[in-house]
Amino acid sequence: MITRIVMVDDHLIVLDGLRRLIETQPDLHVVATCTSARGALEVIAAEPVDIVLLDLKMPEMSGLEFVRHVRTNHPELTVVVLTADLSDEDFAEASRHGIKGIVMKEQAPVVLFDCIRAVVAGNSYFMDSSLNAAFFRIRERENERDRVLRLLTPREAEVSRLAALGLRSREIGQTLGISPGTVKLHLHSIYNKLDIATRVELANLSRKLELGVDRHP
Repeated sequence: MITRIVMVDDHLIVLDGLRRLIETQPDLHVVATCTSARGALEVIAAEPVDIVLLDLKMPEMSGLEFVRHVRTNHPELTVVVLTADLSDEDFAEASRHGIKGIVMKEQAPVVLFDCIRAVVAGNSYFMDSSLNAAFFRIRERENERDRVLRLLTPREAEVSRLAALGLRSREIGQTLGISPGTVKLHLHSIYNKLDIATRVELANLSRKLELGVDRHP
């Protein structure tokens, strides 16, 4: 079976070199090369594509914006990230939106070929040891975040987020339309559930676990 690939990078030299490398493989075919994420969206809307090979650092529409769009509008499409630099935050965002493969640009071509074939087979592929370490750090943080959110009611999660921003009970109450006394009751419940004693601890935990971040696209 031939895997149909769209490549997205804002450097023409990179695109041309990658296309030549990929097309040395009999099971891989480059459908199109695009210098923008928007151009890639036009291609995948018009032609059958299996994989998009994408650099996250793109002008106008970023790679992560592209990934979010694809997840919503083309859930059957697989995206592989090929990048020179990747922060933990970008990695976490990409992972949340279903990225199954990430390859660093300094790695050998065979790593990219192996990654493409692995994700086509339904597997994940993170070859670089630093990416593996980031993956486990992020997974642990996500698991802890889920555990905490299961303990808190939706209202308690809102109070936690606002308290982490430094708002006092009166300000939280005004924001949520409840009394300062009710806010204090919520805070007392939050402290008990999370085994903490101060707003500083709550703020640190909220920032660490991104308790106030909406994860839905």
